[in-house]
Amino acid sequence: MEVLHFSRSFVTFVTSERGNNARLQVESVCTLTDRDAGTEQKYLFYASCKSEDTFAERNLFYKDNYDFCGIFSDEEYVIFRTKATHTEGFREEGLWKNRFEDVTQHLVYEDARLLETPAQIVQASLENIPLVGEVELEAEDGRLRAVLAFPIKTMNANDIQNVYQVDTGPVAFPDFQVSVERHVERLWPAYVAYNAPGFADFVIQQAMQVEGAEVTHYSRIESLKATTRVLAVGS
Repeated sequence: MEVLHFSRSFVTFVTSERGNNARLQVESVCTLTDRDAGTEQKYLFYASCKSEDTFAERNLFYKDNYDFCGIFSDEEYVIFRTKATHTEGFREEGLWKNRFEDVTQHLVYEDARLLETPAQIVQASLENIPLVGEVELEAEDGRLRAVLAFPIKTMNANDIQNVYQVDTGPVAFPDFQVSVERHVERLWPAYVAYNAPGFADFVIQQAMQVEGAEVTHYSRIESLKATTRVLAVGS
């Protein structure tokens, strides 16, 4: 089977008058199927960077700095700007043609094999084989289905008991409970953990109160029925 070669896959947005071709490495992919609409769409979550004065001569980082990351599909986009305190500008979303001059995708795939037992997963981890995770989720009514794919950056492995635990991210978590106009509006940054094939736990970024201040933090926890997989790349 094939998986995305994440270190060689990019999405590039082009700003007005081609002022910047910002190439962003793909961190994870959410493939979302809407059975009612008969559509399937890939949402590319790209790597985080810091807010900057692009191409300035010096003092490149903004003083009021924030994390900058987001998601692109063939038509939609969302940008997340995470400051020390939560702001209304945390999410910016819509159709990218109304925001950017162009957006292009460069996706490279490579061969991988499914690791079928915990012992195989543990051994592959100990041998430092690159690993890719997949988590398949489905809405209770069956209308929506999502497959999340991502490089496994952190893998916990115990070769005495042959147990493992994936803990990695960020991924685009699809909130099936909300009613939205566009599916990109249901996607949130999250980290995922799992150690068995039948469930996955997520910690999701959202606004929360801390000692009277509203901050943006990975704080909402969801444990969901899921089909999970671990794949070994290039072996």
